[in-house]
Amino acid sequence: MATEHEIIGEEWAERASELADWAMEKLVNRKDVWGQYSVLTPAERRREGKSYKAMTLPKKEMRGEDMVTIDKLTRHFSSRHHRKPQIIGLHTKSKQTTSRWFGIDIDLHDEHKLHAEDHQRRNLNCALKWWKELQILGYDPMLFDTNTQGGYHIWVLFEDPAPTVDIYAMVKGIAETWEENGLDEEPETFPKKVKMDSLGSWFRLPGLHHTRYHYSSLWSGDEWLDNPWLTGHSAIDVMLEARGGPPPPRIDVDDRDMAELLTRGRMSKISIAANERKFKRTGRAKVCIDLDGVLALRVKSGKRTDIGPPIDGAVEFTREIHDYADIIVLTSRMAGLDGKERDEMRAKIETWLNKHSLAYNSVHDGLGKPPAHAYIDDKGVSCRPEYEGPKAFAAAAAMTSKLCE
Repeated sequence: MATEHEIIGEEWAERASELADWAMEKLVNRKDVWGQYSVLTPAERRREGKSYKAMTLPKKEMRGEDMVTIDKLTRHFSSRHHRKPQIIGLHTKSKQTTSRWFGIDIDLHDEHKLHAEDHQRRNLNCALKWWKELQILGYDPMLFDTNTQGGYHIWVLFEDPAPTVDIYAMVKGIAETWEENGLDEEPETFPKKVKMDSLGSWFRLPGLHHTRYHYSSLWSGDEWLDNPWLTGHSAIDVMLEARGGPPPPRIDVDDRDMAELLTRGRMSKISIAANERKFKRTGRAKVCIDLDGVLALRVKSGKRTDIGPPIDGAVEFTREIHDYADIIVLTSRMAGLDGKERDEMRAKIETWLNKHSLAYNSVHDGLGKPPAHAYIDDKGVSCRPEYEGPKAFAAAAAMTSKLCE
C-alpha cells in the first residue's frame, strides 16, 4: 500500500505539466538562469558540513544556450527524490529590472535545538500574521509549510511585472517587523538586490523539499479545521487559481537616503515613508456575503437551481455595505461543478441578484474562499481571541453548540 508521501508525490507528478505552464506564465522573470541543488559527495559533505550545494545555472559562458523550459519546470514539479538534480528555483528579477512576485523565507535551521517547538510556533504565528496583512492589502498570498519543521515560504504574485526596486522595498518593509513578530532571525526576502547587474537571487519553487521527503503544503485560511493545510491536488488547485495583486507602492529612487538603503541591500527606520505606504489600502475593501440564509430564503425543493425570494432587508443591507466595500457573493451551490455547469449556475445567481436589485460586484465560483476583510454567513461563528481574549472561545463554543442543535 502506498504511503501518504507517495500518494501526494503521485498527485504532484500528475499535475506537473499544469504547474509548469502556470510557473512559466506567472513566475519566470528570466529564462537564461535558474537555481538548482547539487548533492555533495561524502568527502564534500564532511568538508562543507552539509549535504547539498545551491548554485545558479548555467555558467556564464553557457547562458542563452541552456534555458528554463517547460520540460525543466515539469521535471521539478514531478520530482520524487531529492537526490536527483531536478529541484530548481527561479530568479526574482528580469533583465529589465522588473519582477513578477516576491518571496519570504522563514526558516528554522536546527529543529533539534533547545526550545525548537517554541521557535516553530513563533515562526508560524509570524507567517500567519504577514499572510493576513497581505490579504488585507488586496493580495492573494500563498503560505507554504516547506518542511513540517518550522520552515515557511510566502509567495505574492503581481498582476503585471513591476519595478524590482518597488517590490524590494515592499517586501523589506514587511520583513522589518520580524523581531516584534517573534522571529529569532531576520527572514530571507526575494528579491535580495535591485542592481541592474545582479540576478536578484533565486527562490526554490514549491514541490518536493530539496533534503526532506516532504511536498509543500498550502495554508487554506480555514483555521477551524483539524488540519487547515492543503496537500496534493487540493494545494495545487489553489496555487493555479492564485490571483496577481495590485502594483506595489512606488519608491522615490532619487531620494538620497532611500538610494543608500537600496544600495546597501537593506531597509531601516529611515524608510518610514515607504513602510507607511505599504499599509495603505489598495482599492476598496472586500466583503464576502453568503447567498442562502443571508440574502435569499432557503428553499426545501432540494434542487440546486432553485433560489428562494430575497430576505426582508437584504437589498438595503447590500447597498449599505456597497457604499464602502466591494461585495463578493459566496454560495455552496458551486461545489462540485465545473466548466459549463459552473458558468450556468453563476449566470443564474447573477440573474437573481440583478432581478431583485441587490448590490454586488461578483459571484465567487472558485475553490475555497477569496481574500476579504469580512465574511458574512448565517452559519458562521465569530471567534476573535486575538482581540477579545479567552472569553471569545467560550462565546464561540456556545454559538457553535446552538447551531448544532
